[in-house]
Amino acid sequence: MVASAGGTPLLGSLLPPSGGLEWHVRALRRRHRAWAEFRAELADWLDTWRPATTGLLLLGPSAGWCLPDAFLARFRRIDAIDLDPLAPLLFRALHGRALAAAAATVSFTRSDALDGLEDLLARHPDHAVLFANFLGQRRLHRGDVDRTAAELAALGARLTGRPWASIHDRLSGRAGDLAGVPRGFACVGVLEPETLARRVGASGEWLDHLTTRVLPDDAARRIMPWAMRPGRIHWVEAGSVG
Repeated sequence: MVASAGGTPLLGSLLPPSGGLEWHVRALRRRHRAWAEFRAELADWLDTWRPATTGLLLLGPSAGWCLPDAFLARFRRIDAIDLDPLAPLLFRALHGRALAAAAATVSFTRSDALDGLEDLLARHPDHAVLFANFLGQRRLHRGDVDRTAAELAALGARLTGRPWASIHDRLSGRAGDLAGVPRGFACVGVLEPETLARRVGASGEWLDHLTTRVLPDDAARRIMPWAMRPGRIHWVEAGSVG
């Protein structure tokens, strides 16, 4: 659990370096208009990922502000893991009606999804796994950049034999540092941070979210721009394995 300086554990969980109360307020304001194109592109990509399972282990979804009902309703059981104490209430407010109509059940566990990954996989042996825009925030919560990069690069080995997918931030920076209108694209293979920056026409300073090697080297990828905050662009990568 992350605590803000001088704060309590509860305050730290509501006001962490990413997510928390500020995130939910921003999402409520921006999801329908500012995020509409990103949500549509993400929905199109999720429609292509169809693991042959009825269960989904949903890791770090927060309230699922950008996840489409149609995708979630494909699963009969969703087991979600998130540290945010507001996530279960808001997730059910956003998606509960659609999941109930599809006879799907959802349960939440408040936990660190990566630290307890092996136990989660053992307890849900028949579930597909989705990292729901969660891995790119890991560096914001951990001080050791090299250790975090190594942890994320080793993730695939921990999921051997399991169908899984990830949506994660790759780079983030000022929208004004892009040479043109941001557009998504598909590719196969690893794009190093510098290569990705050149591909999207980015100059200036961009934050590397250390997720370059989350996916296997030869995996297909979808790269999508997300105007997460006014004047800021996140380049989000999505891909699947198995």
